[in-house]
Order: sequence, then structure tokens, then C-alpha cells
Amino acid sequence: MSHRAIRLSFVAAVAALAGAASAQPPGEPLAGDAARGRALFADTFNCYACHGFDAQSGERRLVPLNYTQEGFITFVQSSPLPNMPAYPDASAQQLADIYAYIRTIPADAPAVADVPLLRDILERKTRAATP
Repeated sequence: MSHRAIRLSFVAAVAALAGAASAQPPGEPLAGDAARGRALFADTFNCYACHGFDAQSGERRLVPLNYTQEGFITFVQSSPLPNMPAYPDASAQQLADIYAYIRTIPADAPAVADVPLLRDILERKTRAATP
């Protein structure tokens, strides 16, 4: 086999492997890695600064997560909320990993409506705002 034929075979093999590695069946969610997601959540994107390490405190609770993986990725990449920066450069795989991590966090914190003191404060605020 000539050197040229070997090079062409090598290039074709690399291209096939790259295509197979990145191929994602349409409509199938990405396989997220929760361990990588935890590092991305805490270190790379610093999500904990607003959402807490348990994703249940701070500006907005993430647990329980009410998004599909696709919805989560879309939201994070192009957040319409003023207090949530968009991360357009975050890859879908990185966000799938973060999504997988958040899905592993148990919902330990009760809902606001389940905490009597907080519920009373919110009810008083609502009554005070009503003319």
C-alpha cells in the first residue's frame, strides 16, 4: 500500500471516528455526566454563587428542576431573566452535565408554602398590597 493510500485511509478513519463520537440521534437527550456537571456547576460557571451549592438557595431554587434537558440548555444559553446571565458559549454537553448533576440533588428544602412563618409573611404582604 502506498503512503498516499495509507494517509487517505487514516484520514477517513479519523473522520469516521469523529463523526461517530459526535453523532447524537435526533430527539435523544445528551448523556450527562453528573460528576463533570458538579465541577462545572461549582468551578467553571460558578452557579453556586446565586443558586447555592445545594441548588436550593439563593436567587432561584433549581431543585426540584422543572425543565427538560433541552429546555434547560436553551434557557441557560439564552436566559431572558435580568438576574440570570445567559451563557451562549456553554456547550450543550456542558449544560447536559450540569443538568445531570442538578437532577441528582435531593429536594431537601421545603416549599415556601410549607413553612408557616414564610407563608404568613407572604400572606401579610399580599393583604397589604391589596387596596
